[in-house]
Amino acid sequence: MYNKCNHIILIICSILLTVLFSANTSALELPRIEEYKLDNGMRILISPNYDYPTVYCHLFINSGEIYDTLYGGSLSDMMYWSMFDGTTKYPTKIKIKEKIRELGDDGGRFNTRIMDDVECEIGSYFLKEDIKPALELYAEIIQHPTFLMKGNFWEKLIVKIIPKGNFYNKWNLSNMHLSDLYINHKIKIHPKFYKKIKSQDLQNWHKSIIQPEKTTLMITGDVNYLYVKKLINDYFGDWKSLTAIPEKPEYKININDASGNKIRFVNMINQPDAEIRIVVRSASIDEDWYFSSELAKTVFGWGNLGRLATIHEKLNKYGELKQKSSRTLPFNWTRIEGNINYNNLSTFYELITSEFNKMSSSSISEGDLISAKKIRSNDMKSNLNEPEAYTKFIQRAYNINGFSLEEIEASFDKINNVSLDEINNAASKIYDPNNFILLVMGNQDSCATFLEQFDDVEYYEQAEELRASASSP
Repeated sequence: MYNKCNHIILIICSILLTVLFSANTSALELPRIEEYKLDNGMRILISPNYDYPTVYCHLFINSGEIYDTLYGGSLSDMMYWSMFDGTTKYPTKIKIKEKIRELGDDGGRFNTRIMDDVECEIGSYFLKEDIKPALELYAEIIQHPTFLMKGNFWEKLIVKIIPKGNFYNKWNLSNMHLSDLYINHKIKIHPKFYKKIKSQDLQNWHKSIIQPEKTTLMITGDVNYLYVKKLINDYFGDWKSLTAIPEKPEYKININDASGNKIRFVNMINQPDAEIRIVVRSASIDEDWYFSSELAKTVFGWGNLGRLATIHEKLNKYGELKQKSSRTLPFNWTRIEGNINYNNLSTFYELITSEFNKMSSSSISEGDLISAKKIRSNDMKSNLNEPEAYTKFIQRAYNINGFSLEEIEASFDKINNVSLDEINNAASKIYDPNNFILLVMGNQDSCATFLEQFDDVEYYEQAEELRASASSP
């Protein structure tokens, strides 16, 4: 009787905590954002805030390395970084750096420059009085890059030579092999170790993937709305698409299709530690279990918190260990990655699979759920307090949710309305101990004992081209 009463009291307390948390949690109210589109399809977000002494300008372009199947992303990456090497008005990298220095950055660079699988970004702070030259510089870089290096004849003819290391370093190998394992889409590793890419190749690729209808410009801070709107039209209104946007590759999803675990090893003789990647499928934003999926991932590993951090503690915090997500594919994929001491490989794998089994067995408690909601809620709201964090938060959410500011506000309530059953169901889908991808890269001799426990390991050498498989499309 005593135990039964205690159990009932615990349930009532949990319910009261949940109700109390929900009652004290106000909905996410975004600051004022003016939203419109130019005639060319470019989206504009302007968020005036006169409490900020500066202006943050941020371009978000929904194009990235995923389109570049021939060069495994290297052409896209090279094109993006070469945009900052010279434009029609600013013919050299030095001229661009001088201009950005004039606008207040003593390093002569932008605050944010990123190219990823599916997007690229450019962002920086400016003084209110410099908004006009800042927007002019942004327009020059994305619309009028020249892709011409200054120097001798061969430097002009051939922009870059991609060295062997660019294809066979651990980062490229990780992305190529995981892409192949996850979606059976071959991103070819070039067998000749290098490839000459000409200026015209970069120009053609730029016209293909940097286009106005795939671009969102957001400006945050002390701006006059009517004035900045006119500037945007002056500098971006005549930007026209010159070519058809290439289609994304077709995908065949291989996770959570009852096909079991897939294990691949890449022999990298000089690797000091084992590089490990475990990939699981999580929900995309248009699936009904997206918010429960996000909370389940928070319980498993958010920053330096969660169950992944406990595993890291048991490994004496050696090396790096983190969980990260990608929206490269029609479905989100989440991966646990890190460098693990060879001697700890088996221990790490046992700890991970043990935690996967727990996550798949309704081990998330009401307390875990409440903490996860608070973590994600605090993160959302804290992003509203500083121009750069706020702008990036809005841009990334806006560009993956179908371009809806209302959905960003609604996401706060949706994540706080997830039930205990929903988060446990999501965890059982994501952390399925019988269905994930394992990629290990390292010295084969040092990994031999660990690999012996698996029956169907696919072995690759570091510089080996991806092999065709029967399941490939």
